[in-house]
Amino acid sequence: MQKHIRENGNVIYAYEPLDKILNNSNIKFNGKNNILFLANKCILQKSSIVFRGDNALVFLGDSVTCVNIILHSRCLFYGGNSNYYNPSGIRSFSLSERKNIIIGDNSLYSFNIWFRNADPHLIYDNKNNERINFTKSIYIGDHVWFGQDVGVTKGVFVASGAIIGAKSMLCKSCFSNTANAGNPIKEIKNDIFWTGGCVDNWDLEETNKYNYIPNNDFKYTYNQDEFLSPKAIEEKLDSLNTAQEKLEFVYNAIYCNKNKNRFAYFKDMPYDIPLPKYENKFKSLKFEEIDEAKPQPTPPAPKPTPQPTPQELEIKSLKDKLSQKEKDINNLDINHKKALTSQELEIKSLKEALSKKEKDISSLEINYQKALNTKNHLSYKLGQALIKANKNWYKGGYIKFIFEAIKIKNEHNKTKI
Repeated sequence: MQKHIRENGNVIYAYEPLDKILNNSNIKFNGKNNILFLANKCILQKSSIVFRGDNALVFLGDSVTCVNIILHSRCLFYGGNSNYYNPSGIRSFSLSERKNIIIGDNSLYSFNIWFRNADPHLIYDNKNNERINFTKSIYIGDHVWFGQDVGVTKGVFVASGAIIGAKSMLCKSCFSNTANAGNPIKEIKNDIFWTGGCVDNWDLEETNKYNYIPNNDFKYTYNQDEFLSPKAIEEKLDSLNTAQEKLEFVYNAIYCNKNKNRFAYFKDMPYDIPLPKYENKFKSLKFEEIDEAKPQPTPPAPKPTPQPTPQELEIKSLKDKLSQKEKDINNLDINHKKALTSQELEIKSLKEALSKKEKDISSLEINYQKALNTKNHLSYKLGQALIKANKNWYKGGYIKFIFEAIKIKNEHNKTKI
């Protein structure tokens, strides 16, 4: 676990690096010796926590927490485990005059809910001029359902398993397994329990499936030996002087207490009960201290780079020139090779063109010879004589053709011999 030490003795305890936990959240310490404790699975989502005094404590359990908290000197806010805070709206907690707000585990908090443990202005009795509106702490048990737009005032205790209806003004205590609503709030039903299933998108089959539930997980019973009396917790906190002492107490007595009925309470049950015994488990935690307030050591100044002598500069210049000459020669060699390659390609192309021309000429000679052979053929010559006779038929061309044909045949026979 990390222990981040900030200016003026303010401390943040966290199991993970703060950039993984504080998602779009703002933490501000305006006083000194204040503590923010973030439990193992705590994530702050779009939250604001402002310490406006000294020796105050905010303890946030294993929940994704979306809250705005303002607390003054010696006040304590405790938020338990597995609570659901509707991200659609704000839960604001205002703590004054050394008093506290403690909320348990597994509860549902709708949006636009405010908690205030002070009025905060002063009210006096006309007859004796004595103050009558003292600041008082607020205690919320486990598995409590808060509807939207609820106001919670000083001195109330909501026992485990209760329901607080929407737009209620919670100005008196509510018992376990009851439904309460109104302004001012009143009990409207008892001997009930609730679960966290959301019915919005259920079909008929899903609805019928939950018409009966077989378990008794959310039925609470009062047990004097297990009960964490808000009065006993308050007396213990009043006896402690520092935020660190209060941190160790709530860690041991509340955070590590997993008893189902620890905040179960019903009408006429004994209330002024001493706290059950608890172990000091806080002392077993190991911390890696990160002192953010301590000035970080200034890194040593870099050693000056030695300046080269004139001789070294001259040698460097000559080396640079030599290197450039070598590059130029290399480039000439490359260009020469490129030129040779280009000429070789041109010669190859010319050879291919010449070979093609020679093939074309040879083909023409063959075709010409074939044509000559065709003209010397007997049929070709007789055909030519017949065409001529046809053109001169009126001059006795056909008669002349007979004699011409005999002549052509005799010459052809001589050629064969």
